Amino acid sequence: MLTSARQFVDWMQQTALPRFLHQGVISLADGTRCFAESLPNVTPVIRSRVQNRQLYVYAHATRSGWLDAGNTLSKVLEHGLAPFRDAAGIFYFSNADDENARQQNAYEQAFALLALSELFALTGESRFLQRAHRIHDWMQQHLALAEGGYALNARRPPLLSQNPNMHLFEAMIGWWQLTGDKRWEQEAHRLFTLFHQHLFDTQRQCLMEFFAAGWRPDLPQSQHLDPGHHHEWTWLLYQYQTIAGVDTRPWRSALQRFAISYGENKTSGAVMNEINADGTAYRAECRLWCQTERLKADVVACLETEDSAAPERLEHHCEQLMAHYVTGETGRPYCDEINAHGQRSAQPAPASTLYHLYVAARQVERLLPSSDAK
Repeated sequence: MLTSARQFVDWMQQTALPRFLHQGVISLADGTRCFAESLPNVTPVIRSRVQNRQLYVYAHATRSGWLDAGNTLSKVLEHGLAPFRDAAGIFYFSNADDENARQQNAYEQAFALLALSELFALTGESRFLQRAHRIHDWMQQHLALAEGGYALNARRPPLLSQNPNMHLFEAMIGWWQLTGDKRWEQEAHRLFTLFHQHLFDTQRQCLMEFFAAGWRPDLPQSQHLDPGHHHEWTWLLYQYQTIAGVDTRPWRSALQRFAISYGENKTSGAVMNEINADGTAYRAECRLWCQTERLKADVVACLETEDSAAPERLEHHCEQLMAHYVTGETGRPYCDEINAHGQRSAQPAPASTLYHLYVAARQVERLLPSSDAK
């Protein structure tokens, strides 16, 4: 029985999602409406990724009948995005008025593309497709690298990161599934090639995070790895396999072996923020998003393998997530991080984590009996 899994999905649909919809939308100084950075909201500085992640979540939830956020989506789309992007629709890091905030990063564009895919799916309006084309064209002009993948931002620093390329891969799969357009299909194939040629370390059998020019993992920070991203890539590679027909099991199996062997905090059992390439802990704190990505990898195991223990692991991880991060919270929807000893942080709940929770909940929902999935 997936009792805790059902509780997690119900909490997401009945508590977390409505709460951010009703309490997590604020008015800016000019009266426009946008999504808040956190609950409770304590800062006027808001990252643009919050806008695009919330747009994605609430467009998908509306389209799939979980709730109706149409009015809020319309208000945010009407004027609320203006502080977060330039006249061409390219997103800044945040709405703050400084040089770093005005940075136009690959990461922000990836989430804009993801949000636009779901807005297009919800409405069928061509403006969302046109915006996606403009952002993708801008990325290819200003961020694309000769060696494959994309630079961190328009300044093209020598430091390279797998993370924005991973989320662009996610957006490309979404657009490809939605439209069948060769633009998105070819980009998805290119990013998969980047993964297996450069991001995945064949010798260590793990995912590298940071690179020097040419995707060389020989920087000091190249030794720091994210177990959560191992789980996230596991799920994304399964999505890619489903649409592309490419067998990604060898990479997924390796990613799971590494993450399970080295990525879990021995005290709490939660997925740690970062580890060293030799498998030792680097940042033994455990953010909530890392746990949601493990759930998504668990769902893949349940759907694809004959491992009879996979549903039991999923149930245990759902129970663990609720116990560590949700149960007992009142002033905020969830705790975003526990320390190395399993104690909760006191920080507000970042709105950006809702996207991770939502996608995980919708994946877990696939395994629930239809009478249980509300």
